[in-house]
Amino acid sequence: MAVKAHVGLKNHEVLGQFLDAASHLTGAAGAILILRDEEQWRTVATCGNAPEVRTNEITGGWLKMMLSYGDVVDVGEAMPADAALPAGLDQVVDESLICIAIRDGDAVLTGAVLMTIPLSHKRLSAAHIYGLQTHAADLYDALKMNPTHPSGGSAVIERLRLLESVVVNAKDAILITEAEPIDLPGPRIVYCNPAFLTTTGFSLDEVMGKTPRILQCEETDRPTLQKIRDALQRWDPVEVELINTRRDGTRFWVQLSIVPVANEKGWFTHWVSVQRDITERKDAEQHFRQAQLDREERVALESRLIERERIQDELSYAAFHDELTRLKNRGYFMARIHSALSKGTTDEPGAATVLYLDLDRFKYVNDGMGHHAGDTLLKSVAERLSECIDPSAVIARIGGDEFAILLSDKGHQEQAIETAKRVTHALSLPTAIDGQQLFISCSIGIATLDAQHRTAEDLIRDADVAMYAAKKKGRGSWAVFDLSMRQASIDMLVMQNALKHAITRDEFYLVYQPIFSITTETIVGVEALVRWRHSSLGIIAPDVFIGVAEDIGVICDLGQWVMRKACREVSKWRDAGGPCGIKLNVNVSGVELNRKDFALQVAEIIAETGFDARALQIEITESVFLHEPEIVAKTLEDLRAQGIRIALDDFGTGYSSLGYIDRYPIDAIKIDRSFVTRMMKHERSVAIVKSILSLGEALDLAIVAEGVETLGQLDQLRELGCPYAQGFLLSPPVLAEDVLALLVASRR
Repeated sequence: MAVKAHVGLKNHEVLGQFLDAASHLTGAAGAILILRDEEQWRTVATCGNAPEVRTNEITGGWLKMMLSYGDVVDVGEAMPADAALPAGLDQVVDESLICIAIRDGDAVLTGAVLMTIPLSHKRLSAAHIYGLQTHAADLYDALKMNPTHPSGGSAVIERLRLLESVVVNAKDAILITEAEPIDLPGPRIVYCNPAFLTTTGFSLDEVMGKTPRILQCEETDRPTLQKIRDALQRWDPVEVELINTRRDGTRFWVQLSIVPVANEKGWFTHWVSVQRDITERKDAEQHFRQAQLDREERVALESRLIERERIQDELSYAAFHDELTRLKNRGYFMARIHSALSKGTTDEPGAATVLYLDLDRFKYVNDGMGHHAGDTLLKSVAERLSECIDPSAVIARIGGDEFAILLSDKGHQEQAIETAKRVTHALSLPTAIDGQQLFISCSIGIATLDAQHRTAEDLIRDADVAMYAAKKKGRGSWAVFDLSMRQASIDMLVMQNALKHAITRDEFYLVYQPIFSITTETIVGVEALVRWRHSSLGIIAPDVFIGVAEDIGVICDLGQWVMRKACREVSKWRDAGGPCGIKLNVNVSGVELNRKDFALQVAEIIAETGFDARALQIEITESVFLHEPEIVAKTLEDLRAQGIRIALDDFGTGYSSLGYIDRYPIDAIKIDRSFVTRMMKHERSVAIVKSILSLGEALDLAIVAEGVETLGQLDQLRELGCPYAQGFLLSPPVLAEDVLALLVASRR
């Protein structure tokens, strides 16, 4: 329709485009555009057979009254019986008058379009109304309210046309239509790619402005078309298979996928359909059925084919997905790395960066809470990874508690590091399982594809090596691979393999460091310390292998071995005439305390060895309370119920030492050696030791000073009133066969 400008309309094309679209929707024969200029409402343009209306007759109040019933209103139906039409509009006799709101981004009414529609046109549906609202929003953007859009109401179409550079070479036919109601005349085609023209035989001029119905024929399945209509009316994506016709009348099968596309305001403006020619597949299926089946067998065979297809779909899904987490699996992940390798050359590798994740201490969730809790935790981890990682990345569960992320952008190590930070943060948040709050963490290794990687396994290996380097830095850490890590990984692998067999090969042994009464200078207890003597690796210090034992899941077996061995050896000393009343101190890790059956295991060892539970004191550090504090508290209470005492080791080095003493059943405190070492030089350390001694006296706690190495330190502790001490000055750790002599000597 030709547009007649009145006041202030500089862009005739904008209104023309709007009116063409609206006319296509409604069959409108005329229109009036009214805009607000500050507090004045002005008629700025008319077209078609629109009546002449005086500006002052159509006020903002009248428009607001009409549009209070909705943004698209039939004036004749909505206007109260006692209200009168503005002068000029009462001339509309044989037509319906439709009022369409124009609103700004804050939903404030800034104008309206009044359109005359023939009475013969059917009532506006919800889809018609939505379409008019969408066009009105584009009209607002394109007029004076948004001068940054020089293309006006065609901005969305122009943006869509930019996609042509992406889809022009697509093998599948791609079609874009306006998001108009699917009733007649139907949504118009605004774009098609060359593959569409090649497939259908139509020319561009024959397609543009038409509807997709030009592809339908009498063989096109009507229920399938209805399925499409139902989905589009709900603005849902839809995928079907159906028969279409080419320009020359030949039929062809397509797999059709349609999705709605919204603009930046959230209004659905277009539908994009992708059509894949599956005629050959359909013909093959038909020929197969005709060749193999007679009429009586056809139903049964079709049933088998459907079942086979279902199984194939399930097998296809299972082939590339992890059953528990629904993430991609190791096979798919490795295939993607192989693909990246194949795209590269010797001098220019393909783009791939792998983040390899391992959950810290996951084994103890399984052992302490059961496999159901472990599976629940793994699914929670998968959900958090999917939420915090870019959708373009590949996330896979490699196996057990190991996950991997593949980033395919070239040269984005910084992106990998940022991803690692997001992941460690996301997984550090508490997880509720079976009514308990679990705090987990992960270690992440990062490796980027380079010329040294010949296979996907090479890249995974380096990411795995970096992950173990991250574990050494502490839980919740990440590390980027470098070549120096590879030898360290080999050494660690050797140690891990050796450690798994160390108990059965009888490579562990115990030494005992006495604890002395400072007042009587007699031995009142011993601390059992485990040592590892390997045939080729030599003597390995506990601070090296204890952490590895925790990581590979043998710390609980090692702890039981130490407890049983120590109870037996101390019992032998007593049977051999050693003094009674000697306390046995055994160190226990947080991993052991997190096991719900730990107290029962200790009770079984005591019963088996005949050891007096009242002579056993378990040493723990403050770190045991950081994970599963409820389980730890219950375990400590169960141990106390057996008569076993609890000592808090390395006291004063944690964040909440006093809080732990208040909340948990603690019988003794071992002052960390760092305070003892600094006493001779720093008054603050002396003051701290004094405070700990006062605390112990007030709470009736036994106090032991660790790391006493000089006479000056011993004299200072004696002067401060410290009751017990332990250290190399008094006695280094000694073998079991030498302890009895020390015990007897200290009693003389």
